[in-house]
Amino acid sequence: MIRKDPVDVYGFINAKLRARIGMMRQDRLVENLLKAPTLVDAVALLRDSPYRQVAEVYDHTGDLQQMELVLLGHEIEMHRLVTRYLDGKPTALVNHLLAKIELDNLKNTIRLWYSSIVRRRAIRFRSEYLFKDQILTPINWTALVNATSWEEMTRLLAHTPYGAVIETFTMAQIEHEGLFGLESALDRSWYMDLVAIIDTLSARDREVARSIFLVEIDLRNLGTLVRYGRYYQMEGDAIKALLLPWGKVVSSKESERYLAQPPAERDAPALINRFYSGLETLDGPAHRGSVQHDEPGVLENLKIEEYLAKRRGELYQKILAGDPFTIGLVLSYFFLFKEETGIIKATINGKYYGYSEDYIRGVIG
Repeated sequence: MIRKDPVDVYGFINAKLRARIGMMRQDRLVENLLKAPTLVDAVALLRDSPYRQVAEVYDHTGDLQQMELVLLGHEIEMHRLVTRYLDGKPTALVNHLLAKIELDNLKNTIRLWYSSIVRRRAIRFRSEYLFKDQILTPINWTALVNATSWEEMTRLLAHTPYGAVIETFTMAQIEHEGLFGLESALDRSWYMDLVAIIDTLSARDREVARSIFLVEIDLRNLGTLVRYGRYYQMEGDAIKALLLPWGKVVSSKESERYLAQPPAERDAPALINRFYSGLETLDGPAHRGSVQHDEPGVLENLKIEEYLAKRRGELYQKILAGDPFTIGLVLSYFFLFKEETGIIKATINGKYYGYSEDYIRGVIG
């Protein structure tokens, strides 16, 4: 097999993606959507945009969740488009990012199955909104959500990348412990593979990818320490098993001391400020007034998620101004695309429920 010169590959993809990024920045679609007085006016704007399929679904169904499924389909196709530009190891990374979308869909499917089989709740309405086309792996989503036992679920996933994790859990565990342990194990497996793929990249690509994903891993670990270490008062050894084994948070003496303390004495704000000074003083999302304050640690985790989004934006803007011949441009494009579709989704929902423009702007940040 003839390998393409990385400079040639990135030169080509740089031209392609920078043109798309330029269009995204120049297009005033998001701003016009926010200013639209009603949902009908917002949908009319989508008809003359790359998101015309979203408008068509609304015309036929008036169903917001069906519109969100179309946006998810756009995100999946965007990943596939980029892989057609790439060559070699970077393609594996993009496919693994697509696998994260597939994993999230799998977790949604298992949650619906759990509601039906374990909690005996009707799921027919909600199951209609699962994404059921192939994402990366051939999976029969309909058969999964309609499985009558955990054994059947295990059999259906046996020859997928998720089979090895799924088979380590039993129906008795699922019934007794819920889905937290399973979902944590699936996420951990995805991150393990992510780090392994990043390690195969060229030196420049590896440096860029690590600069992005290690921040995500650190903040994920920090959220775990805060939520489960302080508010759910889990024992230190149990929390350690949930932490991802990379980054500065997991390896720090501060985290060790925090976990060694009795749960009631753990100082979550001090731990947060040790790693990300000022994060604890954030006001949090504009819609925080709607948050149930009795849900343990929810505001702290919302702040961490908000900070992660801010840091990602800063990192990607820095990448766009830097070396054009790395995987960074691809990752920046994914970020900007996801940011745009996320704003469209939030705006459509806000217009549907009659929220003001200022309120919607506050929610999306």
